Order: sequence, then C-alpha cells, then structure tokens
Amino acid sequence: MKTALFLDFEDSFSYNVIQELNNCGLEIDVIKWFEFNGFSHHDLLVLGPGPGHPDDYKIIFPLIEKWLHSNKKIFAICLGHQILARILGFDVSKSKFPTHGQKVQLELDEFWQNFLNLPEKVMVQRYNSLAVTALETSAFEDLDMLFLNGEIMISRSSLFLSYQFHPESVGTKCRRSFFRPILGDLL
Repeated sequence: MKTALFLDFEDSFSYNVIQELNNCGLEIDVIKWFEFNGFSHHDLLVLGPGPGHPDDYKIIFPLIEKWLHSNKKIFAICLGHQILARILGFDVSKSKFPTHGQKVQLELDEFWQNFLNLPEKVMVQRYNSLAVTALETSAFEDLDMLFLNGEIMISRSSLFLSYQFHPESVGTKCRRSFFRPILGDLL
C-alpha cells in the first residue's frame, strides 16, 4: 500500500482531503506543518489547505524543496499549491477574483481532459483570496499549467500535482477524478 504524509496547516478542510486520500487506498499519516523535518519513508507528501499567505510558512520551504529534489512526489491543495508555487519561484499575490465558497467552471483542453479523465468543462469549488501567476520560465521542463483569468488553477510535473481549488469539496464535480492521478500518473 502506498503511504502519504499529510502536512496539516490547521484548516477545516484538512480531514475532508484526508478522507478522499483514504478512499483512494492511501495510508495517511498526519502531522502539523511545524513538525515536518523533511525526512520520511512516505511515498507522497501532501501539502494541505490552510490560512494565510504561503510566505507565513517559509520556515519549511527548504524542507519541501529537499523533498522535491529527492524525486519524491508532492500533492498540494490551495495553500499547499501556493507554497509549492513560491518554492518554484512563482508570484503569489492578492487575487483579482477572490472567491470563497463559490463554484467556478474550468475549461479543460485535450491534455487536461485525458490527464484527469474529465469532460471539457467541469465545476470546482474555490476558497481563495490569493492567486499564483506564471513566470516566463521554469526550472521544470515538464511543467503543465491550467489557467483561469490569468491565475494558475492546476500545475503538474512528473514530481507534483497541485490545485488552486478544493477537489474534495462537495461543490467540485467528479471529485475522484482529481485524486486519481496521485495513484497512477503521480505515484
């Protein structure tokens, strides 16, 4: 059985995410974000949702970067998406479209439809005041991104998958499809 280490940023959605990961058949260990020391036997590091700006958690950036460079996989949601983006050198700033508890429609091109096994249009639930915007270059040659209004909603490489929305939320359609890649393509 594959194992995951979940970094809990003390968000009310954390255990909803953990339940979805359990439903995928992963064995999950949960620790508070400030307990993370960068070392683990787990197959996957999960950066959960949480409050604040990603820079509020800079103390663990080097530990996550070390994990990333060890070729272990990362799955990140909301704040986790933003933390991973900051580590990769992306800008995280106030969103021009802050959205809390609302559904937005993502339009998926053929790549994302195949990767996520979803139709061209899908509704997802957002809870965001901040946004990740793209750099002109990236250290990851295999980086793929999906944008909505100039903000990165999904990013993936061979080492990570991250979402700027809540795939575990009841407002997100086809929730399991958003978790499927962590079992196959990512792990």
